[in-house]
Amino acid sequence: MIDTDPGSPDFNSYASVAVLESFAARRGRQITGDTEVMLIRAMDYLEGLEWDGRRTDPEQPLAWPRSDAWFDDYPIPAGKIPRQVISAQCMLALEAMNGELLGSVREAAVKSERVEGAVTTTYAVADGETFTPQYPAVFAVLGSLAAGRGYAINAFAERG
Repeated sequence: MIDTDPGSPDFNSYASVAVLESFAARRGRQITGDTEVMLIRAMDYLEGLEWDGRRTDPEQPLAWPRSDAWFDDYPIPAGKIPRQVISAQCMLALEAMNGELLGSVREAAVKSERVEGAVTTTYAVADGETFTPQYPAVFAVLGSLAAGRGYAINAFAERG
């Protein structure tokens, strides 16, 4: 069961089923599948992101609400879940109709073909492999609220 009350110990979704259905309808999308499962899959994905600010309460079940978070140089009031986060969950829930959002990541072997003296072609994905899905529209909506996944390396280059 979807619980959108941040004060509840069972809080498990930023968007309700009604919000998802309205979001889909406004975009001309037909929902197929279990909306609650789609929302939970979307939450699983969102919970893996690195967010701006810090949790308002260290015991809260989800990443939002947060304190010290900013969007477009404006502070997000503590205790508020931004509209962008709710929209991102709905976008991901619609993507979840097509399957898992967090499938296992397998690095594809590089395949290279060369015709002597003519052309060399290299494929990033080998036969039978698939691409790891990316959701750039979700990160465009979230903007500076989410830093993404994994790690970052800062590097500086100077001419000698």
